[in-house]
Amino acid sequence: MQDEIHEVIAKTRAVLNVNINEKNNCIAFNWNKEGKWDVYIYSLSSKLLSRITTGKDSYLEPFLSHNGKSILYLMDHEGDENYQVILRDLSTNEEKNLTNDSSHYYNSPKFSLNDEKIAMLSNKEGKPSQLYLFENGVIKELTGWSDPIFSFDWLSNDEILYVKGIYDTEIRLFNLNNYTDVILLKFEKSETFLGGVDIGRRKFLFTSNSDEYFDVGEYDVDKRSWRWIYKSKHEKFLPKYAGNSITFIEFEDGKNILKRLCSGLSSVAEGVSEYEIMGKQLVYVKNTSYKPNSLFLGELELIDNTPECLKGELINAESTYYESFDGRKIHAILYVPRIWNGIAVVNIHGGPDAHAMDAWNPISQLLALKNYLVIMPNYRGSTGFGKSFLHLNDKDLGGGDMRDVIYAARYVQRLGAKKIVALGASYGGYLTALCLVKEPEIWDAGVAIVGFYNWYTEFEKEADYLKSYDSMKMDKSLFYDRSPIFFLENLRAPILLIQSANDPRCPLEEVQQMEERLKNLGKDFELKIFTDEGHSIRKENNRIEMYELILSFLERKLH
Repeated sequence: MQDEIHEVIAKTRAVLNVNINEKNNCIAFNWNKEGKWDVYIYSLSSKLLSRITTGKDSYLEPFLSHNGKSILYLMDHEGDENYQVILRDLSTNEEKNLTNDSSHYYNSPKFSLNDEKIAMLSNKEGKPSQLYLFENGVIKELTGWSDPIFSFDWLSNDEILYVKGIYDTEIRLFNLNNYTDVILLKFEKSETFLGGVDIGRRKFLFTSNSDEYFDVGEYDVDKRSWRWIYKSKHEKFLPKYAGNSITFIEFEDGKNILKRLCSGLSSVAEGVSEYEIMGKQLVYVKNTSYKPNSLFLGELELIDNTPECLKGELINAESTYYESFDGRKIHAILYVPRIWNGIAVVNIHGGPDAHAMDAWNPISQLLALKNYLVIMPNYRGSTGFGKSFLHLNDKDLGGGDMRDVIYAARYVQRLGAKKIVALGASYGGYLTALCLVKEPEIWDAGVAIVGFYNWYTEFEKEADYLKSYDSMKMDKSLFYDRSPIFFLENLRAPILLIQSANDPRCPLEEVQQMEERLKNLGKDFELKIFTDEGHSIRKENNRIEMYELILSFLERKLH
């Protein structure tokens, strides 16, 4: 088994994007059972599982109609992320492309309560991720903000709640009858996000970090009033109504814990990444460092994605803390192999608005099974650790966060690491390259996956919503100093670059610049470009090849 472990990990399946229909007693979700993302429906009544999409494209984000007769989902062509909205009649299986516009993206389609309208997000009119309405075959823009919109929900057949902005967000209400758009809730210099909606009582749950950590509150639309429901010194997200109780996920010491608040607070399950309320039961996806994304109905496991040959063999990650350059304690996830080869890998998460946690991470698990120690630092700017920590990297991307990664390397040196590797994807790929050229003496190898390397060209050509983000988050006067491409003469360690041809977030040009410059400097590097992928390496054969490339590269350069 050991010689083929990378294939086993690459073929490990995952479930995500769960959606339910109580009327038909069924669950829709994404599953890559056949090596790519498809839409499946599981009937709780008949216990039948049906795959409803086929073809080479990926199909994502299923949303069942309320009458149970239709389903919406997104089609993605080879990772270009110009998602198209597909409507399927579940009785005839007739499929219709509602948007049919490959030059723009359309996201998060949702039926109105009577299934007569569809709201979605798009950049159709040139603005990043705005709210649109599909009705009677016509797509109409509802909002025209310069700030993007990433989440919304229906309050009634004629009212849509949505969140405007990336930071310093606000919850607004759009009325389709008179096209009024009013602000309902905003906390100054804070992030506020929409939770579950109670249609009958015209209330909704929200989370806000106005008091440092994301706490759970409730808003009464008709009274225009709000109240806190649950506060703690941990981040909370995805609050929902569940009968007479409220459920939410709380992030504690590196773990996601699904909790229920009724007369008291109780823990339901650990490792929950998403969930839905189905009557008196919870449908959720559970994943931990040693448990790939699997589907549960209460305590009943409907789909177990753990490979049989790896049961009992997977490494259980743990939380750790280390001190960074300014004395700040940095949280990290640590994979300790059973037999350590003396080499440590600093696996740098992307985002940067994300965080490492005790969750399924195939590359970290693969490397740990291959006897590498793996540390995943939650550098400053990571989510999950309060508002102040989230904004520590404002106007300083590639600064303090990079130094936190450097100090993770020094931490594993103290643990006994003889050689150290920097590895990361997306923003983590960027930080990987930056670490290698800014502190070259620490590193023995680097693996940068779908990263960017030149702030000037990245900002010019990246996806529109990322440009909105970077405009707020980065100081343009630092573009030169924080671009790895301009400091490659400092590079000492060999580097493996992995990129995709169709990536809208970190375009192919980024790695092509690196290739040319590295060649001219005579540096030790290897390059792999996947011609049929986007920002994620989704296809099974490509994942197998990528994992094999990484293991081979590290074996040849470090052993």
